Amino acid sequence: MPLILGANSVSGYTIKNSLRFNSGSSDYLSRTLSTNGNKRTFTLSCWLKRSSLSAEQRILMAYTGGGAQEWLPQISSANKIKLSGDTGLGYNFDLDSDALFRDVSAWYHIVVAVDTTQATSSNRIILYVNGTQQTLTGSYPSQNFDFVYMNTSGSTLLIGGRTSPSGLYLNGYLSEMFFIDGQALTPSSFGQTDTDTGIWIPKAYTGTYGTNGFYLQFKNSASLGTDSSGNGNT
Repeated sequence: MPLILGANSVSGYTIKNSLRFNSGSSDYLSRTLSTNGNKRTFTLSCWLKRSSLSAEQRILMAYTGGGAQEWLPQISSANKIKLSGDTGLGYNFDLDSDALFRDVSAWYHIVVAVDTTQATSSNRIILYVNGTQQTLTGSYPSQNFDFVYMNTSGSTLLIGGRTSPSGLYLNGYLSEMFFIDGQALTPSSFGQTDTDTGIWIPKAYTGTYGTNGFYLQFKNSASLGTDSSGNGNT
């Protein structure tokens, strides 16, 4: 199962805990949603440190069974960040970062901000890494698109793995994972530039979480998926 680790340095900032996922042990966390959230607007924020390269690995996905699922995000075998919605017959959206993320010694702060109500397609899904907006290539969801699985009652959220078919497990570390239901936020809600070093570092989130929102600190070794948001979405 995933391992909870002590303090880890993230570019000069000490995070209290991170969770190690070992792809060889098929590690993942899961939770089935019992109520609908906002299917058009939400944000994911997490810190990722990779342990291996050139393999497809899931960070967060949602599904109800079969091959249909949504990934926000995953790491592709080309070492890009990928955001996709697979219906089983095609894709509602399919985006890849132009940039590659291949440094296994680095922590990456990943923010995925979703707001499909936006008129401009490139504003409907925005990817930030270490505070900087990334260029995405591919197809965006249609305006006012309702996500089929993400934030949907009866769907299962998986962190670090995939079940249909099984595999594509994360090999690396995650820390400070937030899911904010109903808001499309920028990285400044979760991080800031260190004025001494110029390096992007975490900061405390002070906003609200929404219905299905959660905050995973990975600090409870007896319950690794404990939600610290106050929502009880464990």
